[in-house]
Amino acid sequence: MASLRVGNVALDACLLEAIVELEAADYRRTLAVINDCVGATESPSFRSVVLDAFSAHLGYEHLTFSLGRHPSLQLELSEPRTRGILPELMARYLDRYAGRDVFAHKFARQLMQEYGQAVLPQLAEMALGNDRCGEFLEDFLPQNDISDKILVWLDTSLPVHGYIGVVATGGRTFDHRDHELLRGLRPTLSYLLRSHLEHQVAPAGIVLSIREHEIARYVADGWPNRLIARELGISEWTVKRHITHVLAKCGVRSRTELAIMWQSGRRGTDAAELL
Repeated sequence: MASLRVGNVALDACLLEAIVELEAADYRRTLAVINDCVGATESPSFRSVVLDAFSAHLGYEHLTFSLGRHPSLQLELSEPRTRGILPELMARYLDRYAGRDVFAHKFARQLMQEYGQAVLPQLAEMALGNDRCGEFLEDFLPQNDISDKILVWLDTSLPVHGYIGVVATGGRTFDHRDHELLRGLRPTLSYLLRSHLEHQVAPAGIVLSIREHEIARYVADGWPNRLIARELGISEWTVKRHITHVLAKCGVRSRTELAIMWQSGRRGTDAAELL
């Protein structure tokens, strides 16, 4: 039985290593997910399309898709897109529990580097006795009826990476087939996310935050503030504030000027400008 050692703790990796034989129906479902996502890489709503595909074809009801740095670094996920998760739950998580999440622990980050994903049952067992994770395990999870979770790392080879969270509630747990389905999708989704992020890059010489990139791209595509706010789950006031910052950083005075600059200037830019 394989194991992964972190410090003096040996991590049982059999669950993540287990290979099950997927059925023809499983392959059809994964191909359906890919087909939905492959044409959306140039869309600012790419991550929402991925979550919709997971829900429609794989049957997962509770999902997150966040951006962050390489898992070898401190995991600070940001700009989450969600499906089936109440905004107030996500806000409470980000405000109080994100820093205590077992998936941000070094155990989880090492598992993701080794296997591409980490799973809640293993992490909960490893984190027993860890005061920092205790509140997350004993308070946040039971309060929100969360019984299992898989976090999949999408390695883009860029400064920004993707993390898809698949959450189970009501006592449901994931099995080897779930792990294998997500493992099979990971290479293609990593490639598509990289393509999406490269398409989102601002014109050369302009450095924007991830959120500013998202909003600037929506503006360049002609979205009104109301729809941007609805898509991102934020207020119109917040959208307006970000647009003001983007216009100032880009040195333009209007949404039209921003759109012209973005469309003409993003070709050939470096994806490392995503911060």
